Amino acid sequence: MSTSPEQAYDLGDIPSARAVGMGGALNALGVSTSALYLNPANMALARVYHFEGLAAYMPEAQKQTYGLAVVDSMSSRLAGGLAGVWQKFDPSGIDRTWTDIRAALALPLGDHLSLGATGRWLRIDQAVDGGPFGSSPASGGTAGSPIFNRLTFDAGATVSIIDGLRIAVVGHNLTFTKSALAPTVAAAGAGYTSQLFALELDGLLDFTTWSSTRGRVMAGGELFLADRYAVRVGWRYDWGTQLNTPSIGLGYIDPRWSVELGVRHDLTSEHASTWLVLSLRYFYDPSAASSSPSPAEQLIGGM
Repeated sequence: MSTSPEQAYDLGDIPSARAVGMGGALNALGVSTSALYLNPANMALARVYHFEGLAAYMPEAQKQTYGLAVVDSMSSRLAGGLAGVWQKFDPSGIDRTWTDIRAALALPLGDHLSLGATGRWLRIDQAVDGGPFGSSPASGGTAGSPIFNRLTFDAGATVSIIDGLRIAVVGHNLTFTKSALAPTVAAAGAGYTSQLFALELDGLLDFTTWSSTRGRVMAGGELFLADRYAVRVGWRYDWGTQLNTPSIGLGYIDPRWSVELGVRHDLTSEHASTWLVLSLRYFYDPSAASSSPSPAEQLIGGM
């Protein structure tokens, strides 16, 4: 592959089209299926029953991502979700393949606070002797067994200060695996949303991947047009890879389904990577209510 392993693996994150289009800045405003990957507390912020299929491709790493997810916050006060994702990169080199299975729950506490947690099983396989340093587990993998096979969990909280303004904190891989394959990360975000637009600024600290703690700053905006279309732009800077990465996204949101695309590309890098993410979602209404949420409400929710 023509990019670095750190860029290709990208903390093991699962991309969603909306998050990629907004530069990854969606810890406070990311409801529905994106909450499974970013901040589980947000599942309780919108009354939805969503099914999602996603596919992503990074040509420089020959990376493929395929996933399915479902989130239900309509059947009871306790919101829940499940997701399963398979990813692979560099098939002619280190040939790393991993499976990520998640189950999450979220509970609103009053009108202004939501708490959530995600249990995660991560299994990673890698080609034996595929790395430059021979048959070490770090570079070459392990014969007949995965290089990583553990359970871990995430936990998050989101506060609604005033109507439309949310602040969130979340921790990832809180079992402290001490592995860059499941790095311990702390993130926070502040976002404002309305029926016409959304804006968010996020930051995170990665305590595991590098020899010292490194940070990342993300910012994104979203504009809703004609109550059907979403246009997104974003930017992130990563102190670990020292990369600036702009992004764009488009979405068509019908009352029953949506199709969304997110694209990002690294700048000023000898090993730049590109993400192309496509997401298809189906919005199910188990009550068959005539007053179903508007397309914008499907994405932004509300306390």
